[in-house]
Amino acid sequence: MKEVKTVGVVGFGVMGAAIGLNAAMSGYKVVFKELNDDLVKAMYDKFVAKAMAKRVQSGKMSQEEADKICGSITGTSSFNDLAVCDLIIEAVVENIDLKIQCFEDISKVVPKDTIIVSNTSTFPIATLMQKVENPARTAGLHYFFPANVNRLVEVIRQKATSDDTYEALMAFAKGNKKIPITVSDFPGFAVNPVFIAAYMVLDTFGEKYNVATLESISQEYLGLKFGIMWVQKGAGLGTCYHAANSMVEYLGNTDIGYPPVPPFLKKSFEEKLDWDLEAGPVLEDKAARSAVGDLLLGSIFCISKHLIAKKVVSVDDLDLGVRTSLAWPKGPFAMMNDMGPEKTKQLMQLAVDAGYFKMPPM
Repeated sequence: MKEVKTVGVVGFGVMGAAIGLNAAMSGYKVVFKELNDDLVKAMYDKFVAKAMAKRVQSGKMSQEEADKICGSITGTSSFNDLAVCDLIIEAVVENIDLKIQCFEDISKVVPKDTIIVSNTSTFPIATLMQKVENPARTAGLHYFFPANVNRLVEVIRQKATSDDTYEALMAFAKGNKKIPITVSDFPGFAVNPVFIAAYMVLDTFGEKYNVATLESISQEYLGLKFGIMWVQKGAGLGTCYHAANSMVEYLGNTDIGYPPVPPFLKKSFEEKLDWDLEAGPVLEDKAARSAVGDLLLGSIFCISKHLIAKKVVSVDDLDLGVRTSLAWPKGPFAMMNDMGPEKTKQLMQLAVDAGYFKMPPM
């Protein structure tokens, strides 16, 4: 198994910088790449130097610790400088052609055994790595926002990924104090198909009920402190809208199915609406709330069972991933176990009758 000591991060924006900082704070050397020297300096100053200075000022670390972390991170504008890395994590913008070109460029300059992974949350790993020599050393390493706080990492095996590559990535994730789960190459991977389906179902009711009501229903039915509308607002409605479109494009016409993109989500994105989670009144009608909440649960259960049937992820890893990344008290299968098979099937039938999903194998 390859030992990872030096990590390359391509793209040092919010996500890439959080990944790099997390690695540096866990004892790894980090080399990040940006488009030009001006950006290298700007990103280092913003995400490394200032971030560490802030930690020192707040008493979260000593100056000596901050200096050590700052010294373990270097930046470059040249792919050639990534040749010293044992592992390279791509974190550029979600543009498939840009990513494919990026991986081809990386492949040309690094040793044949350097592990190359993508942090994409959208695109199939095998497609992104199509121009990489020795695809056995490629995989996905999907961090969840914010990457320096959220402990989940999905280790995504595409068909070509070798056991050595997989084991090295699991060890690296644990070395970063993360909780890794094993996922096969699948649209959205494991956790996002569940979460995106959940918010699409709620957003479908956005023209009927206010955001505060939908937030309240998600809190009640999933046992959440911060509901699904709150998470959507924090993640950015543009991100949520584009992710929804991607999932429909990948799965809508398959034997799995997927909810259509809600007009309310499209409108919220296009008109840059600022959701007010406090603006009531909150609907109290139990029957009306149940109609939304039951469809929400049925949809979550449908996509979760499809993921297991397609061997994308194990039951235990899916529940662990959902609890870890989304802070749900229980994963989908724990919720289904609590309800029992008959109630579970009734709820799933609601999602099937709505045209959101095909009925998964029971």
